[in-house]
Amino acid sequence: MQRETEESEARELESVPEDRVKYGFPDMSACMSQWASELGLEEELASVERRMRELINSSQKILTDVALHVVDSGGKRLRPSLAILAHRSLMGEDIDSVIDISAAIELIHSATLIHDDINDGAEMRRGKRAAYRQFGLHEAIVAGDFMFAMAFCVGGKYEADIVDLVAESCRSLAEGEIMQYMNRNNSDLSVEEYMKIIRGKTAHPIKTSAQVGARLAERNGDQIKAFGGYGMNIGIAFQIVDDILDIVGDEKSLGKRTGSDIREGNMTLPVILAAENDPDVARRLPGVLGNRDIGARQTAEFLAMIRESGGVDAAYDASHRYAEAGLEYLDGIQDSIFKNKLAELPKLIIGRSI
Repeated sequence: MQRETEESEARELESVPEDRVKYGFPDMSACMSQWASELGLEEELASVERRMRELINSSQKILTDVALHVVDSGGKRLRPSLAILAHRSLMGEDIDSVIDISAAIELIHSATLIHDDINDGAEMRRGKRAAYRQFGLHEAIVAGDFMFAMAFCVGGKYEADIVDLVAESCRSLAEGEIMQYMNRNNSDLSVEEYMKIIRGKTAHPIKTSAQVGARLAERNGDQIKAFGGYGMNIGIAFQIVDDILDIVGDEKSLGKRTGSDIREGNMTLPVILAAENDPDVARRLPGVLGNRDIGARQTAEFLAMIRESGGVDAAYDASHRYAEAGLEYLDGIQDSIFKNKLAELPKLIIGRSI
């Protein structure tokens, strides 16, 4: 009965929030697909997909089934795309290695999604049931470990500095994840603490992908560092927009209900800034954050409070600043079609020309 009531409320409240229209947020998956098409990346990304499937082919069918559940659910493939573009922009010719290690990095990312959903108690991921709900907790945990292991089977064959880049990324990712978990339901989370979390969980792996693509082009340290700066800032902008979409996004495109971060107890930038700006948001936040029992109507009302407080506006402005900061790191890279497309990427992410 409760589920029917919530579904009825959700249908009644279906609309496109004004902020989403104002910013022109795109369907990210469609934009990334179009962007890859314009660059002629379909062949390389298809090779990444094939390599991922090769790596998760196990004699234990359940491991392959769980891994495919996540891999086949899609995703933006931002990390492989960045690695390929960084490599191409530096005139790199070792695309086979880029594809190989990009598949490994994407498998690491997919494995973390399995474990993240377990930590968060998530119900949906990219329009599908979370892997642990579909296959069972034990099976999902082991499958995630399996994907990590297969990724490092690939990464371990490369030069020590490349292995170090990927290992450092995994360390930062784990630290970001545990920071987020330790701060679950913490309505007093600061912007500084939030930034530490997303740098580790999201931005550092994106940074690593760009650096690995540059490194495999056998370029100098300054260029690798530049792509690291680009990737880190673009990664931060990407995560902030993802957080905004949890407030104003289209549920069909998101593949999950809006407000999922709040129900799972995860503070995001729009919510933090809204609480700073509006005493009513701050007062109501502790009763909403991490409360999985609130209905669709209550969730929609709280999301409207966040939008009206200016939290979304302020978070959007922050994503804009980080995107612009990322572009500055491309100044020393030789002009090419690939550099031009790297410069266009932030526009796809934040939905407004910069």
